[in-house]
Amino acid sequence: MTIVSVVTSKGQLTLPSALRKAWKIGSEGRRVCFEPSEDGSVRLHPVPDALSLQGALADSSRPYDPLESEKAMAQLAHEAAGNRAD
Repeated sequence: MTIVSVVTSKGQLTLPSALRKAWKIGSEGRRVCFEPSEDGSVRLHPVPDALSLQGALADSSRPYDPLESEKAMAQLAHEAAGNRAD
């Protein structure tokens, strides 16, 4: 399936409804990740929200580390795109 979107004069583009529904992105402020490839193509996928990270940190007795949370979110986004990093 190919879906086309137009870039505005402000450099913005609309995420088509079919993708928003498939990815369950219904609210303003949700993030998507753009992964450019060496061949010039770009992979686009949703970034998991904070609620999907519940239990992602191995030890809940440790203090909150925002960098660790960002890394966990990036890893989940990567896995959601089908690119498991081993």
